[in-house]
Amino acid sequence: MRMCSLLFAMVLFPAVGMGQDPASPANGDHVHAPELTATTRTVLLANRPQHFTEAEWLRMMEKPMNRSLYPLRITQAMLDTLDAQALDLRFRYEMAP
Repeated sequence: MRMCSLLFAMVLFPAVGMGQDPASPANGDHVHAPELTATTRTVLLANRPQHFTEAEWLRMMEKPMNRSLYPLRITQAMLDTLDAQALDLRFRYEMAP
């Protein structure tokens, strides 16, 4: 019985290790987020606080945590002029009065 358990463990543990995905990409390859559409970039820049530069704001909004902390406000005038279907669904949007 002990020999059977030992053989089972010797086969199981390497198989479990091979089934796992690596935590980070190999060889320094970085996975890049898809580029922003022109519509999403316009809405992002319209919602930029005055104390951030354009580059700082765009770099900050690349992080998923910041996307949830800063919902983007959209007015009816924006929806009339922009294509709402082209907005990036990774961001949170709110209708503003």
